[in-house]
Amino acid sequence: MADFPDWGRFTPEQAAAELPRLLAASEASVAALEASAPTTYEGLVDALDDATRDLYRTWGQVTHLTSVMNADAWRAVEEGFQPQLVAFSLRVGQSRPIYRAAKAILSEAEGLGLTPVRRRILAKMVEAAELAGVGLDGAQRARFNAIQAALAKLGMDFSNAVLDATKAFSFEKDGKTYTIDDANYPETMKHCTDRAVREALCRARATRAPENAARVDEILKLRAELAALLGFVSYADLSLATKCAPSVAAAFKMIDDLDAATAAPAAAEDQELRASAPAEIPSVEPWDVAFCAERLRERKYAYSEEELKRHFELEDVLRGLFRISNLLFGIDVEEVTGDAKPSVWHSDVRFFAVKEKGETIAHFYFDPFVRNGLKNGGAWMNEFRNLRKREGGRVELPLALVCTNFPVRDGEGKCHLPFREVETLFHEFGHALQCMLTRVEEEDAAGINLVEWDAVEVASQFMENWCLDDRTGIAVPDELKAKVRAAKNFRAASACRRQLAFAKTDLLLHRAWGQAPEGEDANCVKSDVFAHFGVPAVVGDRFLCSFSHIFAGGYAAGYYGYKWAEVMSADCYGAFEEAGLQDSETVRRVGARYRETVLALGGSKSALEVFRAFRGRDPEIAALARQWSSK
Repeated sequence: MADFPDWGRFTPEQAAAELPRLLAASEASVAALEASAPTTYEGLVDALDDATRDLYRTWGQVTHLTSVMNADAWRAVEEGFQPQLVAFSLRVGQSRPIYRAAKAILSEAEGLGLTPVRRRILAKMVEAAELAGVGLDGAQRARFNAIQAALAKLGMDFSNAVLDATKAFSFEKDGKTYTIDDANYPETMKHCTDRAVREALCRARATRAPENAARVDEILKLRAELAALLGFVSYADLSLATKCAPSVAAAFKMIDDLDAATAAPAAAEDQELRASAPAEIPSVEPWDVAFCAERLRERKYAYSEEELKRHFELEDVLRGLFRISNLLFGIDVEEVTGDAKPSVWHSDVRFFAVKEKGETIAHFYFDPFVRNGLKNGGAWMNEFRNLRKREGGRVELPLALVCTNFPVRDGEGKCHLPFREVETLFHEFGHALQCMLTRVEEEDAAGINLVEWDAVEVASQFMENWCLDDRTGIAVPDELKAKVRAAKNFRAASACRRQLAFAKTDLLLHRAWGQAPEGEDANCVKSDVFAHFGVPAVVGDRFLCSFSHIFAGGYAAGYYGYKWAEVMSADCYGAFEEAGLQDSETVRRVGARYRETVLALGGSKSALEVFRAFRGRDPEIAALARQWSSK
């Protein structure tokens, strides 16, 4: 493939023609590899990567375009080829010749002079094969593979149903049209004074994609069966086998500890909110919470989000993000335009080069704006490719994809971001930095490859701390900035409990579903947990039907990882606080150490080892706990 994908010419028809050819080539290469009985790392790991790289990258283009330019033609390609790709991936993952070769090479690691990074890659390769069912035979293997294929299809259908439901809903009143997409819904709920509009939107978003209810039940049952086939008590135990948390019990303990720490502060926040509600809201309902909270915050801290938003025009935010990245990590980010810019999938998409000491070390695409019905909700970063050293010493540079759902530009060509979206951009760029600033030249451990899933949010959450740093150069008046900083922990306990509710629901569903009573409703489990944590919900709420993180994403029995990682990310930022945030040279020095550990080491070591390399000790909860003590 060329250095950059030709997105402009990559059509569904081309993909439909290319994928079968690439699959056949990969199948032949893998078969030849198995027959060769490799005895070296290069002969196994590098050869396997070479055998599948073009296939997986082309498939990555298809899935990316389905997520950002969703259309019937792209869906048809994805739906048509996904079963074949799942079958091939399982066939490779369950290859006993490859599994035996990996174990044999690993056992001879010392004699072969393998680096610690290569040993870790081989160890994880062996573990992945075992979790892919390499030890299963006959009917058990056939059933395992059928479940994997069914889960892939269910996840794809789940995601499409949420996208379609979001696109299909609109509400008109007094000549204005309201939607429930990720860019517009939060702002409407905070600022729309018409309570009837807020209620209509809240109910619609909370009950969208009801057809996913059956998929939720089927996904949970299949995951429980999958775990049992591999000898695990539950899918939660299977999920945590590859994560930082040592056990399901440890994940629950973290949730319970944070539950205890936030219960009283959140109760006080709720009492304050209800006491301050406007007279026209006699009883605070779910559709009133964001509106009342925004009015309370405006009164307490004497600024409005609309006032703040005027200072965060997208171009200013980007420049500020790149300035602070230069201070922290010694990099320069430059936009590539004109004839030098590679083709993109939409005219809004931008392309950037990341440079260190004048040398380009990575690139990324940035797709900023909402496209209702075409683009998945939320924000994300994907690694299109990782750093890798090729034959002859040539290095293939990392390439990342950063996607957000910001409001489209106004009539003056400006996009003013709510502060939560400023945090979103810093967050996703943190993910991209871990991809782009890796020093690991083994692609299987570069970037976020092999980073445990409950630690993958460390680098992203860490970057959120710098949104208001004076050295970004974003022109926010000092007085207003001081007010925003003072308000940083506004309703922090309630926000934390919302995340804890998501995490506990996720773990409960995946821990016990295999032994759930006949007729047990997943939504009832969710409702009980939400009630415990005080998360408001409308009557008939079907939150699970749009909970794409765990039913169509990578967070199944892993949503707790956001908080698990937040403990580490807060502690990372604590290193800067302790050293002195006001001194730029000190920040630069600590930033360089962070860059050479958390960002550079990627998955070459366990996330806990990487954290220790930066902090000199294990993570402590104190930095995160300050959110509820510094009121």
